[in-house]
Amino acid sequence: QMIGNSCARLGEVALYAEFAFEGAVIANNIVDKAATGITVTNFNDGGRLAVVQGNLVRNLFFRKDPDSRGNGISIEADTVVSGNVIENAPGFGIAIGWVSYLRDVSVTDNLIRNAHIGIGVSTDPSAGTALITDNLITGSKDGAIRAMNGPTPIGPDLAHASAEAYRNLAVYSNIAR
Repeated sequence: QMIGNSCARLGEVALYAEFAFEGAVIANNIVDKAATGITVTNFNDGGRLAVVQGNLVRNLFFRKDPDSRGNGISIEADTVVSGNVIENAPGFGIAIGWVSYLRDVSVTDNLIRNAHIGIGVSTDPSAGTALITDNLITGSKDGAIRAMNGPTPIGPDLAHASAEAYRNLAVYSNIAR
């Protein structure tokens, strides 16, 4: 469990659950000025089953290191992400999955402000299901909710268009401005 931490001025990932973990709770943390806020990853190596809730993640930045992408929260498998506030992310506010590494993710009731892409979600044919609902996303430069093919956004902004073309996505009741 990672609960109630204050993390500031970090050149890498602030809070990281990876490699064969099962059952992480990342809640009520503050991350200010980091290359990446919270990452729950390595589904391919058994990393799964997490709750990411009630965190404040802000003022992120890019680094040239490939593990530091300016994302607020990145997740892959069997995870609920809810009630978080993410502000000033030069990458994704929330990144859901990576290529085929996505299974059973719920992203609800988050506030995302000033991200390059508010929520990016993998739509690889072998990716699992993601539910994206009741999020408030403002000031995203390249879309509030975007389907992703690896690092490339595809199709329209799903906050304003149907997600029916993507068999693994359920996108409802989000507000984007």
